[in-house]
Amino acid sequence: MTRKIALRLAGAGVAASALALTPVMMASAHAVLTVGQYHVAIGWQFEPSSGTVTYVDQPNAIQVFIDIPTASNPVATPIGDLNADCTKPDLQVTATFGTVTSSPLCPQPAFDADTGRGRLDEYDVVLTPTRVGDYKFRIFGTIHGTAIDQTVTSGPTTFDSVGDQNSTEFPTPVPALSDLSTKVDQVSTRASDARAAATSASNSAGGASTLAIVALIAAVLLGTASLVVALRRQST
Repeated sequence: MTRKIALRLAGAGVAASALALTPVMMASAHAVLTVGQYHVAIGWQFEPSSGTVTYVDQPNAIQVFIDIPTASNPVATPIGDLNADCTKPDLQVTATFGTVTSSPLCPQPAFDADTGRGRLDEYDVVLTPTRVGDYKFRIFGTIHGTAIDQTVTSGPTTFDSVGDQNSTEFPTPVPALSDLSTKVDQVSTRASDARAAATSASNSAGGASTLAIVALIAAVLLGTASLVVALRRQST
């Protein structure tokens, strides 16, 4: 065997090992649950390649993996026949931030039988986090008759908490859309108050000037918010 052939075979072996490990690594930042004979992992679909923070205002999804493991392989038998009809889902999830909980959501199979693409054990439901902090995911329903109802909270041993991405932006950090929305609401409230004050002043010249200034500030902030939305859409 020549040295060149040996190197090619060694490279092929490394590639095969990497492919074999991929299913486990893809779920490494997920909360892992044991439900009867099933191995269930739940977390964010899109996470940074390093670190433990998923970023706010970035399109994402709640991702679920379901398998029957063996002693040597946690994804030995993928379960890919759930939630075929989301009007009658087998499994549902909710997301909670603080005191706010989403309506029940139906994770849909990622595997496409027509093209053969996607993982058989994967189920996703689109969700964009809009606040920085800790999130809770509740997964409930049945897996082939086995009941599941568990809630997990983001953290170092489960799935990513949501953080501000300013630390990754250069040269000027872009304000989060949620922060801009709050500021626009505050300016709108002030504009309404100023309008009422100007009206009570019988449309005096001073009142008209106040209205013009407030309207200008509101227009600038609303224009900034629109620009940030456009920039974030381009970046994704």
